[in-house]
Amino acid sequence: MPNLILVRPTQAHIPEIRAYREESLAHDSHTHGDSGLDIYQDISAWVNFCHLMRCKETAPNPKWVEADQFMLMKEGESRILGMINFRHYLKEGYLAEHGGHIGFGVRPSERRKGYAKAMLTLCLEECRALGLEKVLLTCDIDNHGSRGTIKACGSVFERLAIDGAEVDERYWITLKKETPSPETTDSLDHRGATTQRIRGLPTPSNSAEAVTNFYTGYDEEARLTTRPGLVEFLTTMRYIEKYLPDGAKVLEVGAGTGRYSRTIADMGHKVEAVELVQYNIEIFRQAIIPGQDIKITQGNALDLSMFGDSIFDLTLVLGPLYHLYTPEDKHKAISEALRVTKPGGVVFAAYCMGDASLADAGFGRASFSVKEYIQRGLINPVTFTTTSKPEDIFELVRVEDINTLMKGFPVKRLHLVGADLFSRYIRDGLEAMDDENFALYLRYHFAACEKPDIIGISHHVLDIFRKG
Repeated sequence: MPNLILVRPTQAHIPEIRAYREESLAHDSHTHGDSGLDIYQDISAWVNFCHLMRCKETAPNPKWVEADQFMLMKEGESRILGMINFRHYLKEGYLAEHGGHIGFGVRPSERRKGYAKAMLTLCLEECRALGLEKVLLTCDIDNHGSRGTIKACGSVFERLAIDGAEVDERYWITLKKETPSPETTDSLDHRGATTQRIRGLPTPSNSAEAVTNFYTGYDEEARLTTRPGLVEFLTTMRYIEKYLPDGAKVLEVGAGTGRYSRTIADMGHKVEAVELVQYNIEIFRQAIIPGQDIKITQGNALDLSMFGDSIFDLTLVLGPLYHLYTPEDKHKAISEALRVTKPGGVVFAAYCMGDASLADAGFGRASFSVKEYIQRGLINPVTFTTTSKPEDIFELVRVEDINTLMKGFPVKRLHLVGADLFSRYIRDGLEAMDDENFALYLRYHFAACEKPDIIGISHHVLDIFRKG
């Protein structure tokens, strides 16, 4: 069998590079490990770009890190099996956190033949020749193939790198045996102060006042940075990303302190945010940074009259339905969200689930007395369905309640998702996990969060539907 070799691209390779690019793009949305080949129609220009990137003095942008671009081939043959790109060093910023030293990809028709490992092994020799003692490789938490290749080459998991909705696993490969394992940098700390939803507040005059009283002083931002909260946030963002068209106009109703709005704006989209609580708006405004296209309006989910019909590509209602207690109000909130969404646009509606609160907060942690709530008529002693009033702050539902509410709306359900599923039941275990096991848990959660037999036990459920 011919030896496998790494070859630098030249003008003579243009026909085969073009064929590689066309096959890769026909199979995937973009290519990997190839210096941005997917954006080049002119293959000659790409070959020249790769040549210029080899030296600091010739790199088209002085801020770019010089890099070597290789193609994997069989000796004596012209077919490209894969591409691998080796950055000579890690410059502070995205490359050092998420990009790593090496990116690679295998031609779709040549996958699962061991070429990725062979290509990475050969590239590590290039790293040694340059004098590197260790190299960083990263992979998306969903990229099981890349993870397997990286681990097969003797890597050591370091930690997760999380930036908005992007979750990457970081691995180091030590190239010299005498070199100690790389020191682990500061771990992501998701052990924020424990926050609890407090019941028993003085009875306010209406639900809007109750919600305002509750959230004034409540640290919603910190809730989403605990490990269970992070699971909820990352799950929600994964589905948001799935339905965001390029240059989208997004409405977030009940935006809180803007964690989702700011993340979406960072992705280059225009965001309109509606929030009821002035305290949250003040925190939100202080957190906006230059470049984030966000407009904040004080208002509520029942009246979006400040917006015309069919404006938004994506509408998020991720909090208001927690605090609406009548079918009429819930129906009004969904109707308003649909009205302002374009035909074919997507709406996200989030709910708090009753069984999760009973099992976890009621029976498990005894944050409230189930017996007392039965005596007050807030929990049915036979079916254990719940009833809420404004002073209870949160409306708790079951999946059948969501299904009943959505009957008659001109929508197509795309997903029903347990946003945090088991995460809050095992909160202590999640907080104690190292990053490698937390990454494994995230992969499990993402695989299980749409299973219809367990969605109802989640603390938060997302109903995602398309407007007809």
